Amino acid sequence: MSLKIEETQKCLNFMLRMSSRIVGRHFDNELRPLGLKATQFNILSVLTQKGASSITTISGILSMERSALARNLKPLELKGFVKLSPGKDKRVKIASVTAKGKKQLQKALPVWSKTQKELAKNLGAKEVKQLANITMKLRAFEQKK
Repeated sequence: MSLKIEETQKCLNFMLRMSSRIVGRHFDNELRPLGLKATQFNILSVLTQKGASSITTISGILSMERSALARNLKPLELKGFVKLSPGKDKRVKIASVTAKGKKQLQKALPVWSKTQKELAKNLGAKEVKQLANITMKLRAFEQKK
């Protein structure tokens, strides 16, 4: 049986990345007036909920490469939203949200909520639930490896 190039149109990687870019652009456009990108909003949100944490811990929660997290933390640190400190082991960096970062996150929450509701309405409740289930299944699959 020979494979046909047309079969790549159903590629999971392609479809998920396209979806991610579309959703990311939407959130980025809405958060831009606040000086945040969607990824940075997510980092601030996770750090606020988790508290001061190592780069390794946060990258694990976000399923993000440590180097990508470090690149996204740099502008947050420069804006004074995040503080990076050495851990007990000097090789470990600890990230924490500053008071300024928490204030910015509070400003961003209504924008995020409006955008979230708009996208969810466009997709439909059933599809949003399916997307959450798919994401959890993929995360479990990743953690098995």
